[in-house]
Amino acid sequence: MEKKSLEVLREFSPKGFVRRRVWQSTQLHCNIYCFEPGQQNSLHRHPVADEVVFCWEGEGIIVVGQEHSPIKAGETVLVPVDTPHGYLNTSRDRRMIITVVQCPLPVEHVPVEPGDLSVYSGRPGSS
Repeated sequence: MEKKSLEVLREFSPKGFVRRRVWQSTQLHCNIYCFEPGQQNSLHRHPVADEVVFCWEGEGIIVVGQEHSPIKAGETVLVPVDTPHGYLNTSRDRRMIITVVQCPLPVEHVPVEPGDLSVYSGRPGSS
């Protein structure tokens, strides 16, 4: 059995969110996404893959389809196949880390326009 520490895999960058692969098999991906305050993963969809999102640190906004909701550590959301979705760290001073499991493979990342999620932050001009 192989174990990995998410604490060791976490990585942040002022240039944009960081995605790190935790696991990959023939059937699924598991990644962590690390967001500095204000960073986002813009709206996108996966034509053949469901996605399970688990927030394990911080808080932000998750958008799924036409809905958006706050998400915080300990909460999880299911994103159905081909549904536009994205994440935004709305905190001014806390980092946000989410874990994402996607299957089946291949997981194609298709941008959705307009993709900017800052309209959900409640702060004009936020990005």
